[in-house]
Amino acid sequence: MKKLFIGTLSVSALLISFSLLRSSSVEAAQAGAMTSNADITFLQDTTVTSPVNPTDPTQTVTANPDDPHQAGTAGPLSIDYISNFHFGSQQIKASAATYYAQLDKVKNGAGDLINVPNYAQVTDKRGLNLGWKLSVKQNGQFTTGGATPSTLTNAALTLVAATTNSTQSVALAPVTIAATLDPTGTATSRVATSAVSTGMGTWTLAFGTGATAAQGVQLSVPQATAKVTNVQYKTTLNWILDDTPL
Repeated sequence: MKKLFIGTLSVSALLISFSLLRSSSVEAAQAGAMTSNADITFLQDTTVTSPVNPTDPTQTVTANPDDPHQAGTAGPLSIDYISNFHFGSQQIKASAATYYAQLDKVKNGAGDLINVPNYAQVTDKRGLNLGWKLSVKQNGQFTTGGATPSTLTNAALTLVAATTNSTQSVALAPVTIAATLDPTGTATSRVATSAVSTGMGTWTLAFGTGATAAQGVQLSVPQATAKVTNVQYKTTLNWILDDTPL
């Protein structure tokens, strides 16, 4: 009787195990299916992008209030900032001379004026990754004001190939080239090209960096050029951003 009881228990255990397995199999069977939706719509960002420090693009800066700048352009592809090029007061040399623009001054987040290289800043947030190009045109030769203006004949303004910086991958950087501007105002000079699938996000283009920062923007004046003293020679530059690298 003892052996029969044990055998009965064993059979019962097997039946219970089979029942549990069958129950689990029934519970795991798919009872139905349904499809849901997911979607997104993109809108163009037309706000103005703030300038950043060309030596540390994680830091937002503002223009020097004592050195008026035109505000950045709005839109998904924009010029955010352009330095003014100030050569200061220079002594007349006995020979041909090259003068260098002073470093730009901007306000950091603490409100302090700091020196940075002269630079341009471009932002591409179109989302199409089509590339762009930045060019500059000098609107005539350096000239004094007044009733009888004097022109700085044959002077040449040169920008070194810019150093790019961004929080984006270096693989997306635009290509830069040195440019000597046409003082007649006829021709434009390209300074940066972003090929298709590059140049997205915000990029600073510093004319000189590190040890060369103070020599990134040069004005060459021949010895034979007449120079009137104690008056300021001026010109303006037009910066053009095209929505294609071609």
